[in-house]
Amino acid sequence: MASDTGTQTVDRSTRRTTQGAFRLLDVFGITITLDYSWLIIFLLVLLSLSGGYFPFHFPGHTLTVYWLTGLIATVLFFASILVHELSHALIARRSGIDIKEITLFIFGGMAKISKNASDPLTELKIAVAGPLSSFVLAIIFWAVKNALTPGMVQAVFDYLAWINVALAIFNLVPGYPLDGGRILRALVWWRTGSEARATKWASDIGKGFAWALIILGGIQVFSGSLIGGLWLLLIGMFLRGVAEGGYQEVLMRQALHGVKVREVMVENVVSVPPDLPLDELAQKYFLKYGYGGFPVVEDGKPIGIITLSQLGEVSDERIKTETVRQAMTSIDSDLSIDAQASLVDALQTMMQIGSGRLLVLEGDKMIGMITKTGLVRFLEIRRVLER
Repeated sequence: MASDTGTQTVDRSTRRTTQGAFRLLDVFGITITLDYSWLIIFLLVLLSLSGGYFPFHFPGHTLTVYWLTGLIATVLFFASILVHELSHALIARRSGIDIKEITLFIFGGMAKISKNASDPLTELKIAVAGPLSSFVLAIIFWAVKNALTPGMVQAVFDYLAWINVALAIFNLVPGYPLDGGRILRALVWWRTGSEARATKWASDIGKGFAWALIILGGIQVFSGSLIGGLWLLLIGMFLRGVAEGGYQEVLMRQALHGVKVREVMVENVVSVPPDLPLDELAQKYFLKYGYGGFPVVEDGKPIGIITLSQLGEVSDERIKTETVRQAMTSIDSDLSIDAQASLVDALQTMMQIGSGRLLVLEGDKMIGMITKTGLVRFLEIRRVLER
């Protein structure tokens, strides 16, 4: 499947990439990264094609031919998924939604988006682009297959034609977060005028489809098909979680609408100097205050953020010799936000880069910090008071 949302996090390089992923290439200004989990599904597809599909349907060839054919088919299959995701991204760009990164992972692909669609027509256009591109690829591969003489090369394009049809049909299931669910959400949103109601419909159908996969996977496991059953279970659990999360995100954005960052930010923020040794940082700041991260300030100006997870990545030997400056993430526009910005913008930025905190700036001066924990606490207080 190909999913279009996902959590992103911060890399220490000048370009941000998803945590646990490595940068592959840039296409149309969009960074393509591969999550390490992608290697698992790549190897599984390669093994199933080279050791099962091609030998079964096209016997009589050498082992080398099967593995080479399987490798080519596997690479082109994942190239098809990338085209599927790029079609979403390019239509989103034409609609004014910036796409900075696409990550391929074990369950498909996810895009790093700057904001959500603001109207149902934009949502519909973006959602339709993916399955449409897969159908177009299927037609192209089918035409190439028919132009070739029978053999292993023809077999590759025959497989690619059918797998792209399967990819398109699977994504057209009308349950969020699949493209079909996004199409349904766009249509209900247009009909009712309520994004929340539309997302609830698509999310409920998506969870129902996810439970169907989970049940089917369980039946297969108990019937002796362990790998196939476990795979369906994993996909079902993943879809169920994303479907529920998508609806909760819409409710959160609506609850935060109209509230400014200044109203919720933490003032009098505890900061750390860049030349502080990391072992002292652990003792005098993380253990003392119990916070998940601190801004790094030099000469009165914020220059970075140091988090507990970053400190945890440092070895015992390095923690005694390195300073905060060497471990921190340097500050840039992604890690900061204006005090007059809305909480919706702050939440979107946090989700986009996977950061749990943003520095609140007024000009180049830090006047506070906003955290995911603070947003959750604000929402909980608001929910109780509104009752």
